[in-house]
Order: sequence, then C-alpha cells, then structure tokens
Amino acid sequence: MADLERIPVVWSGTSGLPGVSVFYGEVGGSANADLKTFFTAIASVFPAPLTWQVPGNGDLIEETTGILSGTWINTGGGGVVAASSTGVHAAGVGAYVNWNTSALVGTRRLRGRTFLCPLQIERYDASGTILAATLTTLQTAASALVASANIRVWRRPVPGPGAGIVPTSATVPDQVTSLRSRRR
Repeated sequence: MADLERIPVVWSGTSGLPGVSVFYGEVGGSANADLKTFFTAIASVFPAPLTWQVPGNGDLIEETTGILSGTWINTGGGGVVAASSTGVHAAGVGAYVNWNTSALVGTRRLRGRTFLCPLQIERYDASGTILAATLTTLQTAASALVASANIRVWRRPVPGPGAGIVPTSATVPDQVTSLRSRRR
C-alpha cells in the first residue's frame, strides 16, 4: 500500500473557466515540477490570458482505497501563463492526451485522459481538425512528461483495489474534443 500525491492544476483566465485537471504523482518525486514544465512547453497553443496554477503542496491519497492519508509539499510548483499573442478561441473546445499504461482492468487497458481546452482558434485547419504543428507541440510535451516517470494514472478502487500505474506512453490524437460543464 503506497501513497500518491494528488496534484490539482487549476486553469483560469478565459471563458468557461476556472477548471481543474487532476494529476497523480509519486510521493517525493518531482511531479509538480514536471507538470509545470509540461504546461510551459504547451503554453504557446493556448489563448491569452489563460493561466495554469501548479500547486506546491496538496493531499496524499492511499492508492488502494483513495482515502486521504496526509499532505505533501514539494518545490517546483507555480503559475504558467499562455504564451500566445491572441485570446481568440472557442470556449471548451480543444485537444486531449491519452496517458497509456500496460495495466489491464477486466478486459480493458487502463488509461488516463487530460483535456486541453480551449486551444487558440489559429490551431485548427480549414477542415476543423488540429494543425500538425500543434499536435507535435502537444505530443512532444506529453511524451516528455511520461519520460519523467513521476506521474501516475490512478485506477479508482471500484471494483477491487485502486492502483497508481506509471504511464508507458502518451498519445495526442488528431481529434477535436469539447467539454461541457457539469454545473446546471
């Protein structure tokens, strides 16, 4: 039984936000610093004045139960600001990253997903798909985050025990996604 760092990265600054992307990291690793590096690497494809806040502390969870077990503190967190020169975007529309693992849950392969919305309007081609250069930027950053070996895909403990699995790769498909609020 091991603990995982729960790292909620807060998105803010544009319409449809604030929002949060929750990541999990190895205890004592540098997952939050690696996440700051990830968001800095992709900042050029997002509209100004979008910002991400990567925490320097947070909750620990016990990976098999999901129960809070303490807190963590690391250096390396902080804010990242979108590096684009324009704020033109379609709210809630963008790309996503699949965090692939080798773990099987029943008959399916466990994977995580992070939505990256909104992208700048200039990041789409005439057919409405994502530009190849944008996909390359996102893919390169996601692959570097996996290579750090500090993040985990957390399998929730229903049914059976939870687990923090090291992702083996990341893929950013050429597929536009959209988010909608759960708030009504």
